[in-house]
Amino acid sequence: MKRIAVLLLSFAFASSLFAAPTQRYIVMTRAHVGAGHALDMIRGITPEAQPESRDITTFNIIEGFAADLTADEAAALKKTPGVRYVEQVIERHAMDAGGGSAPAVEATSTQTVPFGIDLVHARDVWPVTRGRGINVVVVDTGVDYHHPDLAAIFAGGYNTYDKSTNPMDDNGHGTHVSGTIAAQDNDVGVVGVAPDVHLWAVKVLDSSGSGTTDKIIAALDWIEAKKADLGGDWVLNFSLGATQASTAERAAFGKAVDSGLLICAASGNESTDTVPAPVGYPAAYRGVLAIGAVDKSLNIASFSDQGPELAVVAPGVAIRSTLPVGTGSISSVTSGSTTFTASEVELSKKGTVTAAFVDCAQGHAGEFPASVAGRIALIQRGDISFNEKAHNALDAGAIGIVIYNNTVGDASSLGFTLNNATDPAASTTSWPVTVAVSQTDGATILASKGTITITNTADDYGTLSGTSMATPHAVGVAALVWSAAPLLSASDIGHAIMNNADDLGAPGFDTVYGNGMIDALRAAKSVAPASFGSPATPPAPGSRPRSVRRR
Repeated sequence: MKRIAVLLLSFAFASSLFAAPTQRYIVMTRAHVGAGHALDMIRGITPEAQPESRDITTFNIIEGFAADLTADEAAALKKTPGVRYVEQVIERHAMDAGGGSAPAVEATSTQTVPFGIDLVHARDVWPVTRGRGINVVVVDTGVDYHHPDLAAIFAGGYNTYDKSTNPMDDNGHGTHVSGTIAAQDNDVGVVGVAPDVHLWAVKVLDSSGSGTTDKIIAALDWIEAKKADLGGDWVLNFSLGATQASTAERAAFGKAVDSGLLICAASGNESTDTVPAPVGYPAAYRGVLAIGAVDKSLNIASFSDQGPELAVVAPGVAIRSTLPVGTGSISSVTSGSTTFTASEVELSKKGTVTAAFVDCAQGHAGEFPASVAGRIALIQRGDISFNEKAHNALDAGAIGIVIYNNTVGDASSLGFTLNNATDPAASTTSWPVTVAVSQTDGATILASKGTITITNTADDYGTLSGTSMATPHAVGVAALVWSAAPLLSASDIGHAIMNNADDLGAPGFDTVYGNGMIDALRAAKSVAPASFGSPATPPAPGSRPRSVRRR
C-alpha cells in the first residue's frame, strides 16, 4: 500500500514537472463574470486548476476576464458556451524615442518654462484657467508622487501589478509625461501645460516600460470606477502602444469613449526619415485622439507615425520635464571660461572631476599615453564600443572620461552607454565620471590648454523625445479647454482641439500632421468666448473635425 502511495506521489510530481506552460489570455464572455465563475470555467477543462496559479483578473468595462492558461485550455474555452472569443494579451510599450537635442540645462534652483508650453499657447489661457477641476490620469509606468513639482497635485492612483493604490514609478517615463501635463508653477524645475489639474496615475508598464493589454483594460476599469465615484471631467494620457490591435482592448476603449472619457494616445515612433509607419494602437481606435510629434520648428519628427487616424500634432522633440527624484542628471564640461553642455553616459559615476586632459584618440588600448594616469581621457567616438573605451581608460589610470561625437549635432541626451552585452559586469563596475559632448565642442576642448572640469550631478529633470512627449501636451491643452467650458462633453472638447489646430503641411487635414498643431488659446476661445473677451460664436456641440478616420 505504501509503495502504491509513493508511486502515485511520484507520478503526480513528475506530471507537475512536465505540465504545459501557461501564457496570458483574455477571455471575452457574453455576460459579466466574477473571479469565482471564471475559475469554474477553467476548472471545467482542468479540474485541478488553482486560483493562485491562474492570476485571474475580471473586468467591468467589458464582459470577460484575463488569466494564465495553457494553449489547450485556451482552445477549449473558445468552444465553451458563453465565451465569445479568446485572445492572447498583446504587449504595449512606452512611446519615447530617447533623448533629443536641447539647449544647455538651466539650474534647477529656478524654474524654466519648456518651449512646448508656449508653442501650444498654454500661458495665454492661464489668466482664465490653469486646468482647475479637471482630472487627468497618466496611464504609464506610474509617477513619482514625491517629486517637488508633482506632490501637491497628486490625487492618487492604482498599480495593476500588485493591485494596490501605490503607482510609484520605477522607470521614469510616467513621471516625465506627468510633468509636461502638470508640473507646478512653483519657481522650481519646470512648469506644465495645466498646473492646476488633479493628477492621477495608473501603473500598467513595468520597470522596463513594457506591459500588456489586460493591464490596459484593468486601468480603464479602475478609472471608470473612480469617475463614477467622484464625478467630474476626466482626460486620459496613453503615451504607450504598439503596432498590433487587440479585439478586447478595442472594445474597452470604445466603452470608455462612450462613457465620456477624453482619451489621447501617442501615434507611435516607428517611422523613419524615408518610410512613415501607420498609427499604432490604442491611438488608432475609434474616439481616441492620436497625437503625433513635431520639433521646436514645427517640423514633423522623423519617428512620428502617420496616417488617416492622426488627430493633431504637438511638441515631442527634446522635451524637458520631471524625472523620479535624483534619477536625472546635469552634465557639463568647463574649459577656461566656457562651459559646454554634456550628456551623461549611462552607468557613469555622479560627481565632479577637475584635471588636465589627455588626447586618447579613439580609445584603443594602445592610444592611452602614460601621462593619462590621474588625468581626464578625451576620446573620440568610433571603431569600438564606449564600454571598451572606458575599460581601456580605467586600465590606463584615467580619473575621468570625455567622449566627443564623430557626427555633427548637439550634445544633449546623446544616449551613450557603458552597458555592453559582452561585459556582464558593466552595471557593477566602478566607472569614473563619464560624459559626452558634441563633435564641435570636442574639437574646441581638444584645441584648448590646461585643466578642464567635468560634472555629472544628480537631478530631478531630464530631456526625452517621442510621441510619448507630444501626447501630454495635448492632454494638458484638453484640460485647459475643458476647464474653460466644464459643461461640454469629452467629444465637444476633442472636436474643439482638432477644429482649432494650426494647419501645417498640405492645406487642410493631411496624414502627416493630422489637423495640425494644437492651440490651447484658439480652442479655449472657441468653447468659452466670453471668458476671453471674444464675441466669436463657439462651434456647435458635436461639430466634426476636418477629417479623422479610425480603424
